[in-house]
Amino acid sequence: MQKLLEQPGFLAPSGTFGADLSYLLAVLFTGMFLFAWGLAKKGLGTQHHKLIFVSMVSMLVYFIGYYYARQLGVLSFEGKEGFGGPQNIYDNVFVPTLTTHLILVCLGLIFSIYMIFQGFRACEKIDGNYILQSKELKANPKIFKSTMITLVLLWAGNQSVLTFIRHKSFAASLAWAIIFGVIALTIYLEKYIEKSLPDGAQRHRILGRVTMVIFALILVTSTLVYLMLYVIYPKI
Repeated sequence: MQKLLEQPGFLAPSGTFGADLSYLLAVLFTGMFLFAWGLAKKGLGTQHHKLIFVSMVSMLVYFIGYYYARQLGVLSFEGKEGFGGPQNIYDNVFVPTLTTHLILVCLGLIFSIYMIFQGFRACEKIDGNYILQSKELKANPKIFKSTMITLVLLWAGNQSVLTFIRHKSFAASLAWAIIFGVIALTIYLEKYIEKSLPDGAQRHRILGRVTMVIFALILVTSTLVYLMLYVIYPKI
């Protein structure tokens, strides 16, 4: 898959297929999220629920596969080797922008997973329609425990694949460990979110807006990174 991602792109002369596909999908997913948000604002809960679920699951599958294929080595694959501009621009503009983008991507993935489950928990299906219910929403202790155990098992399985099958670097293993750790921390923080936002419907609306802002910023930073790498300062 990595060889396919490294093939010449179709948007910019110096771009790669992976970079072009990633950018187009970032635009597509952001547009789908905003459209789904608009459906929710109009009170079309069922349409919102279905569209946001399909788009978020699609996004998760793509981005996890995309960065997994590239060993989470974005800084090496699209970093100094692909940047043809001055060193001061690379140090003071490109690296901070790319770092911000990667942080936002991680946050976006985490919020996406959280919002999918939180949306199901906060809604009730009445006469075939999904409707947000204004009621106190608390995590089930048994589900919380089983979720944390599942995360540990997934991390262990992923680590085994990276180490014994794919023979990846320590940096790649550390990156994945951080991602799993942040996801676990987010789930753990649910207990504190429950105290500040006990109403499930209110929590979903507020955190949904936060998620939309994150994905809008992901689109902005991905555009800046793409332009710097493949349009303004391409590697010749």
